[in-house]
Amino acid sequence: MAVPEIRRYTSVVGVINVFNNMTDDSTTTAQFTLFEPNAILDVVNDPNPATGTYEMRLLKNGLETPVKVFSSAISPATAGRMAIGPVNMSKGQYIWARAPRSTVVIANSILVKYARPLV
Repeated sequence: MAVPEIRRYTSVVGVINVFNNMTDDSTTTAQFTLFEPNAILDVVNDPNPATGTYEMRLLKNGLETPVKVFSSAISPATAGRMAIGPVNMSKGQYIWARAPRSTVVIANSILVKYARPLV
């Protein structure tokens, strides 16, 4: 049984409605490659953005996947918040991207819990 891994991704300030890549705080890179299947168990703000709403998308091999997460829905302080996963991930190259969706734009971070370590 593999031990889950948590990674923190951070984005720059950015421009409203324009997606930019989020950087893994551990590796300082945006892109990561899966050589074996994995799964996303949960995504949560770290910390909650002080202002604004943000949309995060998961890209695979440069293409958008159906995985979309909104900062307003992943607050650790929200009563009744539900985990978004498990979301199965097949082999390939992935990037988390973020776009501000409101008039106030700041940098923000998310924590992503994967079912297995990213190798």
